[in-house]
Amino acid sequence: MLDFQRMSGEGEPQRLRVGVLGSGAEGAYWASDLGGRGVDVIFFQSLDALLEAQVGLAIVVANPTEAARLAAQVADRPTSPPFALLVSSGTQAHPHLRLVESLLKGKNEWERTFDAIVDPVAMLDRTGTVVRANLGLARVLQRPIGEIIGAPYGDLLGRPGQGSIDPIAESLSDGRARTEEARFARLPGVQQVTASPYNDADGTPQGAVVILKDVNDIKEQQERMQQASRLADIGQLAAGVAHEINTPLASIALRAESLLKVAGDPQLQAVESFKNFPRYLKTIDEEIFRCKKIISALLEFSRVRRPETRVIDLNALAEKAADLVGHQMKLKQVSLALQLDGGLPHIRADDGQLRQALIALLMNALDATRAGGHVDLQTRRDGADAVMLTVADDGMGIPPENLDKIFSPFFTTKPVGQGTGLGLAICHGIVTSHRGEIRVESKVGQGTRLSLVLPVAGAQTGRS
Repeated sequence: MLDFQRMSGEGEPQRLRVGVLGSGAEGAYWASDLGGRGVDVIFFQSLDALLEAQVGLAIVVANPTEAARLAAQVADRPTSPPFALLVSSGTQAHPHLRLVESLLKGKNEWERTFDAIVDPVAMLDRTGTVVRANLGLARVLQRPIGEIIGAPYGDLLGRPGQGSIDPIAESLSDGRARTEEARFARLPGVQQVTASPYNDADGTPQGAVVILKDVNDIKEQQERMQQASRLADIGQLAAGVAHEINTPLASIALRAESLLKVAGDPQLQAVESFKNFPRYLKTIDEEIFRCKKIISALLEFSRVRRPETRVIDLNALAEKAADLVGHQMKLKQVSLALQLDGGLPHIRADDGQLRQALIALLMNALDATRAGGHVDLQTRRDGADAVMLTVADDGMGIPPENLDKIFSPFFTTKPVGQGTGLGLAICHGIVTSHRGEIRVESKVGQGTRLSLVLPVAGAQTGRS
């Protein structure tokens, strides 16, 4: 394959400047077939101008009558650039032209095919230097293609993440093809790296072809599917356990209530050994009530119910939810601010389910915020097809190692007795059933942002 890019002393690729002299048709022919990556084609009207130009190669196509005269002119100018005189009765009749045409068309077709591949692709030599690269790699690196050719791949991609093996280096070292996931400092997300070594005709290793694919979205989808499967399994288990526990719990609650009434008898209260019984019974009654709340949450979590959707105003829903938790915010001396987008389009959703999810987010934010802190409730557009409802607090934040666990059932960072670990799991199920997603941003000591992103397909715009 022809490569018209040459290397300068500094290791940077240079473009080959080709000067062409001929008729208009001949010039157009050369400009269309010869021009491409690494080659600049310049059309000249006169031989003198061509010979004086700063070009790497001068090409003249002439008929037999003109050829002798042109050759004599070139012979009188020893300082002219490298010169090719093609004698032919027609532009494409000369065998050299047909050979060059075949080579150049193959080169240009190869480059177009290479650039049509969306994923970044690079061909490396045995030292790891980039010999070829497609526009996909240039786009991801945000660098011109000319800066990529001739550079070591390690300088372009950056070092692999801590604890990550470099599959490219391993393939160059042992000559074995491999496909592995890796993180590189100068590339976003997780990359699926396919490194395929290639050899020359004698079987000597020459380098490797490397294909990169950003698999962040795929991994997130897989995690969501796995989580949905886990939630479904746990939901079925929770429903069975909740029903089994409810019956004996109701019986215990009834007996405890009866004993509390009897404990009010003055004669019993006069007995010294009975003095603590009312307090104990009250504790039992409170703990039974807490267990019933957990079971109710379990049943709500396990209940599979399709949203009963209608057109709703997300701003109105946010205002109602804020009113419901406003009193508790004031008691804890936490301020609640609303930032509502007045032009927000209506959406189709289950009003009750979304209100339940939003209140759960607000209560989580309240629990995470100290007295004197603040919680922000915001609505806004998220592109043309979605709206976003965000609850942000300036509380303690979520440690990075817990971010991927917060939607798991029964996971909670709250003290024992203050949380069931089902609130965010239920929120996740509600938002997923509405074809939406939950986005989380959190920094320890600075606070947390939880955003519900919901589609607006088929919704009306404007507020009524």
